[in-house]
Amino acid sequence: MNRRVKAELLLSELENLFPGATTELQNWETPFQFLVCIMLSAQTTDKQVNKVTKRLFLQFPSAEDLSKADLPGLEDTIGGINYFKTKAKHIQETARILKEKYGGVPPKEIGLLLELPGVGYKTANVFLNDLYKANQGIAVDTHVARVARMYGLTKEKDPTKISHDLEKLYPKDSWYKVNSTFVLYGRYILKAKKPDLERVVLKELLVL
Repeated sequence: MNRRVKAELLLSELENLFPGATTELQNWETPFQFLVCIMLSAQTTDKQVNKVTKRLFLQFPSAEDLSKADLPGLEDTIGGINYFKTKAKHIQETARILKEKYGGVPPKEIGLLLELPGVGYKTANVFLNDLYKANQGIAVDTHVARVARMYGLTKEKDPTKISHDLEKLYPKDSWYKVNSTFVLYGRYILKAKKPDLERVVLKELLVL
């Protein structure tokens, strides 16, 4: 079975497992707030992000509000997540740029998003695909990377290189589905430790 056929078969199976798969980030109501949630989630669990964002957005619901925040106070608000000092700086700088250049609303073009502090290829594509099904790229985090490697869809370790490998395998109009389904599969079934072997799909295609 060639890699492209394998990739499409896997995505089909995962869509059956997780129909309508979407983000598990909570407490956001606007595109700006969603972008902030994704920025905070880097190297941090969604569960931990959800613990701080309810309070964060009550205090600073808009880009303008966040841009004016007292930085030590902002650090304290998000202090339960990894790298909170760096992230506080980045989300405030991003808020200022969005307020000044885009009326507080994140742009819908990946090139413009990548110009924002703390926004990388993964963050930009999670934002674009979850909100708009934009299909400008495929977002890869640790879960997506593990699933892709274990099914032999890539040999790369760098997330952006894995993204580009997956982008070559999937039709562009399916790109938005890949992150959301792979993430849930890697988070709950094909886990790094103690995978749920009863629910693992296409076992014969695993590359161990």
